[in-house]
Order: sequence, then C-alpha cells, then structure tokens
Amino acid sequence: MKPVKAIHFFLFFLFNVMLLNGQPSVQDFKEKFQLHINEIKDPINIDGKLDEATWSSAEVGGNFWQKSPFFAEGADPKTEVRLAYDDDNIYIAAKCYQKENIIIQSLKRDEYWDNDGIAIILDPLNTRTNAFLFGVTAAGAQWDALRSQTGGINDDWSNKWYSDVHVTDEYWSMEMAIPLRILRYGKDIDQWGMNFVRNHLNESEYHNWTAVPESFWPPNPAFAGNLIWDKPPVPKKGNYNLIPYTTLSVEKVKDAETSLNFNAGLDARISVTPTLNLDFTLNPDFSQIEVDELVTNLTRFSIFLPEKRTFFLENGDLFAEFGHGDAAPFFSRRIGLDNKRQTVPILYGLRLTGNLNPNLRIGAMNIHSLKSDNSSAQNQSAFSFQRQIGRSYVQGLFLNRQGMDGFGILKSDYGRNASLEGAYASDDGKYFARLGMHRSFKDGYSGKTGFYNAEFEFTNPSWEIEIEHITMQKNYFADMGFIARIENYDAERDTIIRRGYNQTAAEFGYKIRPIGGKIARHEIQFENQFVLDSDWSFNERSSNISYELVLRSRAEIGIEFTNSDIKLIYPFSFVDATPIPADQYKFSFVEIGYNSDDRKMISYNLSGGTGGFYNGTLDQLEFNLQFRVQPWGNFGVGYQWNNLEFPDEYGEETISAFLSKVEIGFNKNLLWTTLFQFVDQEEFLGINSRLQWRFSPMSDVFLVFVDNYDVFNGMGGPRDVESNNRALVFKVNYWY
Repeated sequence: MKPVKAIHFFLFFLFNVMLLNGQPSVQDFKEKFQLHINEIKDPINIDGKLDEATWSSAEVGGNFWQKSPFFAEGADPKTEVRLAYDDDNIYIAAKCYQKENIIIQSLKRDEYWDNDGIAIILDPLNTRTNAFLFGVTAAGAQWDALRSQTGGINDDWSNKWYSDVHVTDEYWSMEMAIPLRILRYGKDIDQWGMNFVRNHLNESEYHNWTAVPESFWPPNPAFAGNLIWDKPPVPKKGNYNLIPYTTLSVEKVKDAETSLNFNAGLDARISVTPTLNLDFTLNPDFSQIEVDELVTNLTRFSIFLPEKRTFFLENGDLFAEFGHGDAAPFFSRRIGLDNKRQTVPILYGLRLTGNLNPNLRIGAMNIHSLKSDNSSAQNQSAFSFQRQIGRSYVQGLFLNRQGMDGFGILKSDYGRNASLEGAYASDDGKYFARLGMHRSFKDGYSGKTGFYNAEFEFTNPSWEIEIEHITMQKNYFADMGFIARIENYDAERDTIIRRGYNQTAAEFGYKIRPIGGKIARHEIQFENQFVLDSDWSFNERSSNISYELVLRSRAEIGIEFTNSDIKLIYPFSFVDATPIPADQYKFSFVEIGYNSDDRKMISYNLSGGTGGFYNGTLDQLEFNLQFRVQPWGNFGVGYQWNNLEFPDEYGEETISAFLSKVEIGFNKNLLWTTLFQFVDQEEFLGINSRLQWRFSPMSDVFLVFVDNYDVFNGMGGPRDVESNNRALVFKVNYWY
C-alpha cells in the first residue's frame, strides 16, 4: 500500500499547487458574455420565422467565436440569438446566415453533430459542470442531452419540448420553446450559465457564442456566459409526466412454440421540488431501444457497451461516474441481467435524483428484477451524493445487491459496495485531479476487498496530459458494476481466477493547428501503460505512439505503432485450438487508417494493421462505406477481417464481422432503421428493423422486427445456421 499512499500524497500536493496557480478566472466569461432575457405577455408561434414583435425588441447575442478548425474571433457567417420567457416556457430564437447549401446527413432525432444546426447549453444552477443541451438541425430534427460533471454528454436522454425551422436564400432561422418544468433550477436565481454552439459544416467549422478555448469541446459549461433574467423565474412545483405503454408481440424462441404476448407498463416522472426529480417505472419494456452494434474482442478480458435505457439516464452520472475507465463500482447495464448475462424482467424501478441546493446533489435508486432460470430475484439499491466546491467536488456512493426468494431475503446472497472520491477542477478547465477509495462487502470475504484510483489531467490548446493509477485487490467485487481485468480465464483448467493488480498509465498528446492552408490539425500522441501484479511484480506493458493528420476537408489519415510485453500467467486461446502456454511474450503491431470527407454523398474509412500477437501474428483489415441521399437516406455497410496465425498446434483462424445499417427518414417524425450484423466470434447473425412514428411530441408508435440466429463454424467454412429468436413487436407509448 505504500506506493498508493505516495500517489495520494503527490496528488494532494498538486491540489495545493494548483489552488495557488493564479489561472485566469472563468468568471471573466460571466462578465464579458452577457445576454438579458425579459418576460413577455404575447404568445410566440413556434414556426421558425421570427416574425413576432417580441424578437424585434429582444436583446441580440451575436459576434460568435470560431471554435474549430482553429480559434478566432468574429466567426463567419454571422449568427444572431435572442431569448424570452413567460410563465411556462423559455423561448430561444436564432438566425443563422448561410448562403451555401445546407448540409443535412440525417433526419433522426439526436443526430446533431453531423448536420448544420444550432444548440443552446443551459446551466440553471451555475455549476459550470452540469448542463442541459437542446439543439435543432437546419432540417428541424431535435437533439437533447445532458452534460455531466466529468465531461460526458449523454444524448440518449430525451424530454418533451417544441421547435421549428424556416429556410431562406440568405439564412435559416430557428425557434424553440423549452418548458421551464423540465429544467432543474432554484428560486431567487436570476443568472444562469448559457452558451450556444453552431455547426457550419460547409467549412467544417463549429462556432460558440463565448470564446471557448480550442482545446475544449464546445458544450463545456465551464466557459458559459451569463443569461441575466429581468426577475428570477418561478420554480415549477407539482409537475409530473405519465408515459403508459402497451405492446403486442408475436415471438418464436428456439425449441418453443410461437407465442402471442400482450404487455403494458408505466413510466412516471414527478417533480418533488423544482430541482429534485422522482422517476418511477412499472414493468418497463425496452423493445424499442436501438440494438447494440457488436464488436470483435481480441483481448483476454470482457468489454462493455453503453447504457441506452431511458430510465437510467437523467442524472446517471450520480451513480456511474465513480472509479475510472474499466473499473466502475456501478454500471447500470448489470441491472436486468442474470448471472449468465441473460435479460430478466424488471418488476419496478424507483429513482430520486437532483439538487437539494445549488452545491449538493443526491441520488437514490431501487430496482427489483424477477427470478430467472439462472439466478434468484434481485433487489438492487444505490445511494449517492455529490458536494461541489466551485468546480471541484466530493462524492460518495453506497450500493446493495440483495438476492430474494419471493418476499424473503437470501441472507448470504448479497454484494455491497462503498465509494468515496474527491476531485479538484481548476477554474479555467486546464487541470483536473481525482482520488478514490472503494470497498466491497460480500459473504465469505474479509480481506483484500479494496480498490483505489488516482488521476491527473492537464489540457491546453497544444497539450493533453493524463496520468492515472488503479490498485485493485483480488477480493473487490462489483456485483452492480464492471471490472475488466480482475477475472482471468485459465483455458487449460477451464476456470476463472481472480487476481489483484496495479495499473498505471500515462498519455501525452500534442496538437498543432495551422492557420490557413489545407491542414486543420496535426496530432502526436504517446501512451504507456504498465500492469503489475498485486505484489508489484511485472505483468504487462503496452507502449503506443500515433500520428494523426486532419484536413480541412474533414479527411483524416493516421498511423499507430504499438509495442507490447505481456507475461501470460494462465494459458489462453483466441482460436479453437490448443491454448497459448503461460510465458512472456514481446511483440509489435502497426496500423494505418484513412477516413474520407463524411459530408460527401459517398464516404468511407479504411484501416489495416499487421504485426505480432503473443507467439503468433495478427493481420487486420476494416472497411466501412456510407452512401447518403440528403436529407432522407443513409445506407452503410462495414466489414472487419482478423487473421490470427499461431505456430503448430496453437492453431489459426479468421474472425470476421459484417454490419449493414440502413436509415430512411420519410420525414423528421417517421423513421425506419434496419441493422443487420454478423459476428462469427459471437456465433451470431441478426436483423433488427424498427419503424418509428412520432405522432405527438415524445409519443410514439413502434413496429420492431427481430430475427436472430446462432451460426456455428463461422463464415470461413461449412456452417450450421439455426434460428434462435424471432419476434414482431408493436408498441405504443403516450406522454401525458
């Protein structure tokens, strides 16, 4: 534990140095960038035309800054924004001057960044860390998202608001009405953090209302300006939304009769206070959620895919953003799965999240899932708090998974976790450091149950530096979380062995952004990662250096070289052959890739790599082709080829994956998406086709067809294809 204590002391020293560093205050943004908003009595017709008298008298926000491809004052073409409000809504208007053809690559909701559009960033509590984002493309498609404390943007979050656009030869304009009740803000607050980001894809540019430094992503609320109200808006009380649903499905599961099923459930959202929200779900159904795109895994450990289920998204960072990287105490996709990772029904879910005051956020959640063939019923709870100190914070988490037998508790079937973390974030956004301590509680385990993490980041327009460390003890369990490498598979004995480890990584990136010319950015990056056993003896090293060239045409060229030194402790097999023996392996791998201009009707990316892989070789090739018919059609295909060759009895195999995705937007409210994928590593072939009609804001009719197959022996030889699951689902939900 002495090295861990040394790291803790080092970072504590850094905290004090940075507190005295005297960096320029972000408060300067609040003073320099201000826009006033006044109450109105006359109604605004949301048609995008900006022809109401309100907009003629409203204060105009202009003089946007160019954010990329390089930082500059006076973004061109010009953008003007205006705001107003009444008892129910905050209204936003924008006029985006543009003589070039508008670029629209999708009519799908939440596909914002690859289209011409404009979005507002709202930070009602002036946290400078968390924010609501609402955007509209020039074709009228909506985007809404949440920005969390650690910088993640979750655009799977959705809510009910209104917008429209109007296009002329000189400009396109936008109006939106955001109900105040869907925002979380306190009383007597007459200044909100606010910014705008505009996408201008003809020149591959992004513009901000404030001067967000070029090294930071445009929605960062640390660099928000000030929205000044003529009087504090009155918080809304007693607001609620009810979202009942019904489904009718026809399903054929392997070795079972075809069944006709009817299902119903309810989602509800209740504002306990203006800043505290209660979510409730009864018998939730996720059949309409977009299916995961599977990936080929050539590591020795598990990988995870992102959460998409709506119930877990708003304020999800209160539970999910503990730990670091592939070591997370809480990962919501573990909820609703049994111990063989098969889906089980959730009976109900309750979640209370939000702010008790501007500096204190809390979260409490309880989920009950039913018994399955592989595990007992489960009751899972999470409690968290986050106390902000400026942009820094202290946060804590407690988790409890409890096995149930009916209404009785299985006393020895439980898993509990406690976490405490502290983070320092400098006022100018350049420095970030975090320390975390975690412990698990499980029947039969009393020692080596800890997990510790530390990280430091520095970012400026040229440099990105990140140093991180994890100490994971072998008896730390995360029944409601995800830890990538604590479970080691021994292929010779067909068993899993838990091993603690110490992982340290350092990453250095340097960017050059030429002003003028065809090159938008040069980027050089070096990363070095060490993994040591729990006794601090050597286990693994990976050193990586890469170079990326980005052109103003949005085309990208990259090359990457990796050198690895791995002490394989247990035999392991990547192919169907004799496992690779435990030994120390040194090998190198080189990869080169090219991405074309994705604004074109036809775009593609191509990458290939070759080199050593343990005691054998690995050759890789990946190709993706995209054909777009603006604005209504996207047709994509992708193929991945991995050729593994090992000496003699250790075998050889080609692992392939094929994916095709088709998206047709009949209009912005009627969309048809079909995903076909074959991944022979998973022995899976599947089709998921979804027709969605949004007949009213946030109210939908879905028709979903699913057809999955087990595929044996892969595409490289004779194969046995067997239907595994086939279903047709009709679902209706309505947002009251």
